[in-house]
Amino acid sequence: MSAKSPLFSRWQYFLGAVVLLLAVLDPFGISSSSNNASAQWLNRVFASSYQSKGQEKIAVIVIDDAYLMRNNTYWPMPYSEQSKLFKRLLAYKPKAVFVDLLYSHDHSQGEPAQGSQLLANVFERYRRQGIALLLANTGQSRGEDGQANTLASLAETSSPTLVAWSGFSDKYPLAVETPLGVMETPALSLYREYCRDHPCAELPNDARAAMNEPPIAIQWGLNLAPEQISIADIAHCSTTNGVILNFLKQLSQAVFWKLGDSVQVRCPYSLTLSASDLEVSTPEDRALLAQLLRDRLVLVGANITSTGDLVQSPVHGKIPGIYLHAMALDNLLTLGMQYDREPANLLNFEVNWLDLLEISLLGLIALLKAAHARSLAAFNACGSVLQRSAFFKSPIPSWLLVIGVLIALSYWLHAIHITPVNVLAALMLSLVLFGEKLEAFFERKN
Repeated sequence: MSAKSPLFSRWQYFLGAVVLLLAVLDPFGISSSSNNASAQWLNRVFASSYQSKGQEKIAVIVIDDAYLMRNNTYWPMPYSEQSKLFKRLLAYKPKAVFVDLLYSHDHSQGEPAQGSQLLANVFERYRRQGIALLLANTGQSRGEDGQANTLASLAETSSPTLVAWSGFSDKYPLAVETPLGVMETPALSLYREYCRDHPCAELPNDARAAMNEPPIAIQWGLNLAPEQISIADIAHCSTTNGVILNFLKQLSQAVFWKLGDSVQVRCPYSLTLSASDLEVSTPEDRALLAQLLRDRLVLVGANITSTGDLVQSPVHGKIPGIYLHAMALDNLLTLGMQYDREPANLLNFEVNWLDLLEISLLGLIALLKAAHARSLAAFNACGSVLQRSAFFKSPIPSWLLVIGVLIALSYWLHAIHITPVNVLAALMLSLVLFGEKLEAFFERKN
């Protein structure tokens, strides 16, 4: 290749156009898969530096198998047992409560004294005391085409919040259009309750305005709530040693995932209490619970072996679904409406400026490789007469430049709360394109 010849041949331009089309159209889902893998990996990297502002205002109460065995009951829990549980919770005066249980069928077996009205009476007490009670809702018209939804007696004493949606991949929407109208999801509904007593900038005026906001690209937290040690044994919980060490650990796990367990076993980020914790009787324990639950946004969910209500966290692996709502709420409390999100699409295409940025990054890699090839060709043609640029004597500076740009882009996008660039795809492509140059360089050194 002479110094005056073009950097790329016609065949290379054609090949570049094909690669560009594959990147944009993503016909085999390869780009989407690597993009999701990049997002999850960076989520784990940034998890240790996630702020604890929202963590201080959230508590999760989990109904588990141990609670059922302790009370010699079964699942679904009898309404009498649930009434006792929510009476105990009410005594601690939470700010608002979301119940991630779908009361779609009355399982009292025809006994009015044990029916759903028993629980509805307890829920009515929440309303009389000014504590917002939100119940899980499917957004479907109950009874139509066999659709199930909250029982009327319970719906009348609570506010509905949507827990079933589709079409958002792994993102968390603020509101969704349903057969019952536009409904908000638990995170936004609880955030509104918080904003009644606290200043919140740019809160959507209503559910329809919220529906027009982009969904949350949830950033998961890693560090446990400081209060967790006061109510549970956390000796088995993994800890973090800082951002840098966590980055190196995540990098080693990403590279050597086949040689060990790539899923971290970590305790949930949100302050968590078992339903059994509400049964304490000593004044000291009651005072501790009052300190932990008063004026908190409380989410009640289940972790029962037979239910299978699990979600995938990039940080914790599979965990009960209630933590998805808790972490989305935490993102809102921490970042407000400036939460992490994907950029808006350009015009009517499934392409955004971040996609163009990734394509530009790939173009930079190809340009550097071509510049190396031209520099080497010119040097070979002229021999010692021509002095090669120090930058192009080795492919290592170019590769380090690409890595530096990747790191800088990732942190910049994280700082402005935009989903990350596809670092894994760019890294792999840079290794492929520079691999030949690196190999040749080290062979010459040897």
